[in-house]
Amino acid sequence: MKNTGGVVLIVDDQPEQIDVIKAALEAHFVIRIATDGALALKIMQSGGVDLILLDIVMPGMNGFEVCRLLKAAPETSGTPVIFLTSKESVDIEAQGLSMGAVDFIRKPSSPEVLLARAVNTIALKRAEQALQEKNAQLKQALKVREDVDHLGRHDLKGPLTAILGVPSILLDDDNLTKTQRTLLHMMERSSYTMLEMINRSLDMIKMENGTYQFEPERFDLAEVLERVVGDLGRMASPKDIDIRILHASEPNDTPHPFFVMGEKMLCYPLFYNLFLNAIEASPKKSLVSVSLVKQDKHGVIYITNSGSVPDAIGQRFFEKYVTEGKKTGTGLGTYSARLAARTQRGEITLDTSVPEQTTLVVELPLGVS
Repeated sequence: MKNTGGVVLIVDDQPEQIDVIKAALEAHFVIRIATDGALALKIMQSGGVDLILLDIVMPGMNGFEVCRLLKAAPETSGTPVIFLTSKESVDIEAQGLSMGAVDFIRKPSSPEVLLARAVNTIALKRAEQALQEKNAQLKQALKVREDVDHLGRHDLKGPLTAILGVPSILLDDDNLTKTQRTLLHMMERSSYTMLEMINRSLDMIKMENGTYQFEPERFDLAEVLERVVGDLGRMASPKDIDIRILHASEPNDTPHPFFVMGEKMLCYPLFYNLFLNAIEASPKKSLVSVSLVKQDKHGVIYITNSGSVPDAIGQRFFEKYVTEGKKTGTGLGTYSARLAARTQRGEITLDTSVPEQTTLVVELPLGVS
């Protein structure tokens, strides 16, 4: 019973050469034989061939012409061709390789060389096919995931918009207690925040495909950061984490406007994601410091927390869907933050040079007064 290592088509007009090649390969491959180019093309039309050993000098249609026709046809262009030749010529080799051949075998050749070349060529071709199939599967999976994300974001907006109307209706009731009113205001604010973040996630899709319309304006980034800190208080409180904004260029770190050029509605989710990431990565009872510094034409924001980035994601920290050790993590936080920064002509980098400390460095163009 023949080995299932693949199917090899031998194309040669000399019976003695066919016998030598067949004897070297038949214990490992299924062998098919063509004694001229026309028959070789006919066999190839039926498919199933993994490798062609093709003689160059044949009556009628020579090996180069056969190879040209094979490479011109989509159904046979991917089948590897190894030329068989008894001539020592650099020009012939160059011509054959330029036509798409993968190798040359000199005639006569040892059975061991024939077998090794055939085994290696088929193995390489199968590895390439497997990689192409895997890439196709990954692209399809990514497309499905992105389509689901897109639909999910759109579908969330309808119910959320309806929820937004509830607090304002209830607040018209004069019989509400102070606590009830506070809770309704919190519900209203949280709903608007969620709607805003859904809108920003839809913007992320536009940023990815290059259709986002960037409209920069000068605004106070410090005001946005204070709002983010306030909104994340419920996340920081259980771990007793203090988020402190430091104006490094101002005396005594007093609150002061920090104007940049960008979009306020892009900066809110950008820093929300980065601050939340710092809170989640920090140990209990620690500090997340946010330093605002003016450097040349950029506003630089250093977000520093205790704790180190896991080795498994260090080199892929800003890649899409990369996460580690978070049961509910999506792997989109730092990815979307960098996307938003670059859309605003800025950048985000990761600094892990200090042991047991992580710093994210955000650069945005300064808003010159």
